[in-house]
Amino acid sequence: MDIKTLLEKARSLVSEMQALAEEGKTEEYTAKQAEYSAIKAKLDAAQALAAANADLDAVTVPQAPAAEPQKATRPPFDVDHDEDNEPKREPEKQDSFSKGTYVLKYGDLPSAQQAVLKDLYGGEYLADRAGQMNAFVKYLRHGENRLSLNEQKSLKTIILRPEDLIAELQKSISVSEIKATLQEHVADLGGYTVPEDFHAEIIKRMMGITIVRGRARQVRTIRDAAEWPKLEGGNSQYTSAVRVTWVDEVPTNASGAITNPTWGMYRIPVHTVMARTDLSRNLVEDSAFNLLNVVAELFAEAMAIDEDEKFLKGVGGGSPKGVLGNRSGAEATPEDGIEAVNSGAAANLTADGLIDLAYGLHSQYRGNAIFAGARLTHRDVRKLKDGFGDYLWQRGIAAGEPATLLGYPFLESESIPSVAANSYPVIFGDFRGYMIVDRVGMSVERAEDTTTKGTNTVALFARRRLGGQVIEPWRFQAQKVSA
Repeated sequence: MDIKTLLEKARSLVSEMQALAEEGKTEEYTAKQAEYSAIKAKLDAAQALAAANADLDAVTVPQAPAAEPQKATRPPFDVDHDEDNEPKREPEKQDSFSKGTYVLKYGDLPSAQQAVLKDLYGGEYLADRAGQMNAFVKYLRHGENRLSLNEQKSLKTIILRPEDLIAELQKSISVSEIKATLQEHVADLGGYTVPEDFHAEIIKRMMGITIVRGRARQVRTIRDAAEWPKLEGGNSQYTSAVRVTWVDEVPTNASGAITNPTWGMYRIPVHTVMARTDLSRNLVEDSAFNLLNVVAELFAEAMAIDEDEKFLKGVGGGSPKGVLGNRSGAEATPEDGIEAVNSGAAANLTADGLIDLAYGLHSQYRGNAIFAGARLTHRDVRKLKDGFGDYLWQRGIAAGEPATLLGYPFLESESIPSVAANSYPVIFGDFRGYMIVDRVGMSVERAEDTTTKGTNTVALFARRRLGGQVIEPWRFQAQKVSA
């Protein structure tokens, strides 16, 4: 192909790569990347050859000696591409190309961020980040034995996303402290590190499955716990002891307007959770199989269902503490500070009880509030009627809008207790009163033993660390089934 044809082909491939990157189709993107690499090499060689010919044409000599053809003068794309003699890209060019493909997918970084990332990781951050993802896919498909030493080293490093690094620096943590903490965290995790882009993708997918994560406050940390300011002296209307005082132009008592908040601190520890999935060896090793997408879906589903249960009724200790995280005997009861509102019947929900629940929450917190309950609770609520015989449940006014209860969405989770005497089957509130802490870093181990080999499967174990607890209890109310 001539230079013009090669150039058109390269531009077409870049457009296809950009589209695949936006769609998250990693496998197809990698295939196009390899095709682009080959075309780019041919284009570079053709351009170099054309330039060399132009230089020779400009030289005037009386009699040019005949030159013997040498294989070395042939362009790189003419070399026989057998496996043992395949031309290798020079390391500098390989890093440059990896950086280019990363920029196509995620965009370039400001110079200030690049400087800090170079201080933290050294070398080419963008190329290293792209290389880590390639090594991760290779490990999932073929195991540890197929990894080079550099690939193993890459998967023993937590490479922060730029936004995570900025968040840590804004906490006045130095680059050296971040580096030391990340190295310690890798040792704690075990296995091979999951690229942070893939980790973030799993968390993103979890939000569509659960009640809490998509509505709670979320922070990421590199430490074993996160701290959050706690204001004392408030009530369900005021979050602190701060009040205003109206005075004359010249106050008669300067101290009369003084109200001092009392500060405390929540400490939210992170805990370790594991998930396992078994995949067919044939599928894992098939390059046409979208491995990353399937693994992300499987882990996201398992982790989402489990963490939502912990965020709603976990008891703490070695796991997050939920909104109904206290215990009265075997019953899941509201966390300290969350007000309980009686249903008005000893063993059932009532229309009046749900109205009392909704309007027990102060108006400034109702704007983002939802009802949450189990599937059968949802069924029972839909049957409730007001004094005129009309259902409390209201259909969505516009297409695509959810039906509401008293004007607020009702979401389902089987983790919330069912309707029974003295249970708490309905939560109403703004889940921004709950804090989720995700620790940076997630690891995966690929396991093969006599059991998996006998069934032609590969076991993947994922390990991550997170925590959660209520930080603003005044944003919640819980319905208690009681007269």
